[in-house]
Amino acid sequence: MKPLRRLILALQFLTLFSVKKNITVEPEELSRSMAFFPVVGALQGAVVAGADYLLRDMLPAGPESALLLVILFLTNGGLHLDGFMDTVDGLAGGSTPERRLEIMRTSSVGAIGVVAVVLLILLKYQCVVSLTADIRSRALFLFPVAGRWAIVPMACWARYARSGAGLGRAFSGNSTGTFVIAAVFAAAMAAYLMGAAGLAAMALIVPAAYISTVFFRAKVGGTTGDIMGFQSEIGEVLFLVFIFLIYGRL
Repeated sequence: MKPLRRLILALQFLTLFSVKKNITVEPEELSRSMAFFPVVGALQGAVVAGADYLLRDMLPAGPESALLLVILFLTNGGLHLDGFMDTVDGLAGGSTPERRLEIMRTSSVGAIGVVAVVLLILLKYQCVVSLTADIRSRALFLFPVAGRWAIVPMACWARYARSGAGLGRAFSGNSTGTFVIAAVFAAAMAAYLMGAAGLAAMALIVPAAYISTVFFRAKVGGTTGDIMGFQSEIGEVLFLVFIFLIYGRL
């Protein structure tokens, strides 16, 4: 039952879908649940692709694409967008690692964080609305997979940046085995749905995650829950951009 339990943990951590309440969680088990992060992304992608199938003949491309992003947002309550904003605010407002981490922890959002998240959503919207019919459903299914997958290598390579407890502590420094299992899930789905192009786009997330990991090691000494949310959002956008580049759509 451990794999199913870890899938449930991943689902409850990353989404608003409450499968089973009052689960006693050990930090090591929570870390190993990251192996199923791409699977959770697939469930979110299935919701988005399914909504697209139902709505694409009812609405123009622009409003329909915007609504798909709202639906994706509703599946996790904006968990990763919040981390994205906090991370940008910390990087913009702090001159030392300690100050950056302090800013990230505050509940208020600064102007730079707001501008950054608006630009991120606009970029994501432009990517989604520009998807052509031959790849649209498959890309809509896979880009949340890429976003959840993007967290895993960073969590494997980076230690937790804070000295005390925090949301990302249990995930930081996860095992190579967890990384490999998550990679197999992400690669298998990408290869099955989009062949070599999808596999290449999913694989390119790894060096991007490494660059991001090195950057945040220098800036704050490691990773946090907010930074993992930032990484997830960047992973989604990168996958969509890579798909356009690979298919020659730009």
